[in-house]
Amino acid sequence: MIILHVDDEPDFADLTAEFLEKEDDRLEVLTATSGADALKTLQREDIDCIVSDYEMPTMDGLELLATVREEFPDLPFILFTGKGSEEIASEAITAGVTEYIQKENGTDQYAILANRITNLIERYRAVRTIDRSYRAMKTASEGISLIDPDGTFSYVNPAFADLFGYEQEELTGDHWNVLYHDNEADRLENDIIPAVKKNEHWSGETVRLMKDGDRLITKHRLAHAADGVIVCTARDITPERTQLMEESTQFDVLTDAMTDRAFFTLDHEGYITRWNDGARRFTGYDVEEILGAHVSTLFEGSDSANDLTEQLLDTAKTSGSASHDGLQIRQNGTHCWADMTLSASFDESGALRGYGIILKETNEQHVPQ
Repeated sequence: MIILHVDDEPDFADLTAEFLEKEDDRLEVLTATSGADALKTLQREDIDCIVSDYEMPTMDGLELLATVREEFPDLPFILFTGKGSEEIASEAITAGVTEYIQKENGTDQYAILANRITNLIERYRAVRTIDRSYRAMKTASEGISLIDPDGTFSYVNPAFADLFGYEQEELTGDHWNVLYHDNEADRLENDIIPAVKKNEHWSGETVRLMKDGDRLITKHRLAHAADGVIVCTARDITPERTQLMEESTQFDVLTDAMTDRAFFTLDHEGYITRWNDGARRFTGYDVEEILGAHVSTLFEGSDSANDLTEQLLDTAKTSGSASHDGLQIRQNGTHCWADMTLSASFDESGALRGYGIILKETNEQHVPQ
């Protein structure tokens, strides 16, 4: 921590430097005997704090403070003077002084001064770090937001606001669930946020709502920061999810062959990632409406239906496949009877990659005996 002590009495300046460095070995004190010398030093050195006398020839402490504030508006500046009055203190505060301390007899004052200096520098550095972080977030092309423990946005950068069709001030102070439909909000609240608390971070895909109500599939990362704040990043991957990958020729072959069947794929958590034309005809959903939705969307919206969905996914994960013969729900709310075959896909290491589903409408309804 580099301190610039300004006093027109060289002996007192040297004595102050000696005592301050003894009080805290982190302090390195440079001295100047005039305001002009102080300004030259300030241009040369990376100063963390200025301690200045008030009464000095040519340029007094308040004049020095006013000049410093033009270029360094937040640099800690302590007026350390033997001449004290309410008028001087008032002028110093108006001019932007950080601290106003009167000189006293004895050496105890240097312990107080050293403590004030270190506290001010630590706070100055912390604020400067935060400011730099906010400047970096402001200019980032990726959407970045900060979410307070109560779930409200304390900050969103321009890219984040633009991504969802808002102005920054519209989202700041609002709750995060404004960007989610009910099912996805429940997933975030009950699954994702607890995972962030447990592991300090989470990444995956979520379906968001834009201001105009359109759905957006985002690559989503969450991480814990200080004081319970969550840092959230978001990137739009809707185009990636709505286009068939050129290299996925197997999917094209399957969809071309299955004119009378619905075929679609899920990620490892059961969220729909691809959708053929047969699935669109079968369910009534357009691809933009269904991609990123959970497969439970195709079942009745009841707890038992959700339990059935999770049971089918777990069975396929364990056994490789699962089947179901029963009612499915269409986009318009009507029902149809269908046979479902759900197959799990694993990578070379044995980790679950996702699922493939084939649906075939049938008029035959099997009622349990």
